[in-house]
Amino acid sequence: MYCKSKIKNVPHGTLICMGVLEMNKDIKEYIDSLNSENIPWHRMFTAYGTAEDYDELLSVLEQTLDTEEWEETYDAISDFEHQSTMFYPAPFVLVFLVRILEKLLGSKTKSADIIAKKLIDQFTYYAQICSEADEMEHSQPLEKFSDMLDDKYLLSEECDEDELEEIFEDPDAIPDDLFYSFYYYSKIVLSQVPEILDKFRKYNDESEAIKELLKN
Repeated sequence: MYCKSKIKNVPHGTLICMGVLEMNKDIKEYIDSLNSENIPWHRMFTAYGTAEDYDELLSVLEQTLDTEEWEETYDAISDFEHQSTMFYPAPFVLVFLVRILEKLLGSKTKSADIIAKKLIDQFTYYAQICSEADEMEHSQPLEKFSDMLDDKYLLSEECDEDELEEIFEDPDAIPDDLFYSFYYYSKIVLSQVPEILDKFRKYNDESEAIKELLKN
């Protein structure tokens, strides 16, 4: 997997353990302040290209309760993860997907329940990926979640195939701290999920499973 090979290539002198997961006040405020329209999706690489269509796709996911449309749209946006590798947009997409889950849980329709369960299953899967990444040696994450939007890390405004090809062919094209941040901040965003499930008193087993995965 791209994820594992990258983490193993981190120089040993820079490695630390993640330690206790913590949603501190600054991160919470930053997460709450994020607006999908203001995220430079087109400058983030995914498993198959860039995330340029993510804002539109997230809008559909937020509004539709048609299960077939929702699944098709989710499939189109799911390339922020591929074969247990998290890509650049992951923690940002998860912010909005967690918000969508909370909205779904507040609905009393059957279709909302079906979609919510599918989303919870995906969150459990992503939590497992992040937990496995923590078991490997890794760099420190970027100091702040917002640092991921620093211009020096993002793709160029006019990203072409050559730039994307370099990212996938050169293991040093992605700074180690940025790469680990895909997992670190995804895990922090996912830590909200059990709290939301517990608030609505739904999916207790799934809540406990996610808590177990995120406890380290």
